[in-house]
Amino acid sequence: MKPWVHVALFAALTAPLAIAHESATGVVKDRMEQMERFEELIERVFAMIHGELTYDAAAVRRAGEEIRAGSGRHMTALFPEGSNAPPSEATDTIWQEPASFQHYADMLEQWSGELAARADGRLRGTLPQKWEDAEMGPAMMQGGGMMGRSGPVFAAWHVAAACNACHAEFRKEE
Repeated sequence: MKPWVHVALFAALTAPLAIAHESATGVVKDRMEQMERFEELIERVFAMIHGELTYDAAAVRRAGEEIRAGSGRHMTALFPEGSNAPPSEATDTIWQEPASFQHYADMLEQWSGELAARADGRLRGTLPQKWEDAEMGPAMMQGGGMMGRSGPVFAAWHVAAACNACHAEFRKEE
């Protein structure tokens, strides 16, 4: 797919999100904007790995660092109890299972840091075409699966899989 088609498709699919963000305020708006920014960054990384954009290790490193800076405790702080009224997409499960939510936020912090650290590595392996299709297997849930693996492809998969697993558990269905 040509890069301009990818951008046009992304814009069409995210237009409803922009409308939801217009009515959001406070911490809900802050986290929606942060999640949208993370999505832009990982979309760009996936496009570079797929050859739709020229691979730029420095840009991948910056993307990983930016995601890492907003992950972990920084991310969970954007979800104070009771902040799930519309237009929020957060479910009550976030506050019912805070340890699980923190685990995903910490995984995102760890793997986005790995993405930054591995940005100069060889592009080995494959990624799904869309970041939303990266799934997390049981070994990844336990923090395993890291031995013998290297490079930005492996780390990008884990960043996307951490997002997707968290969304599956803690975000309202669209």
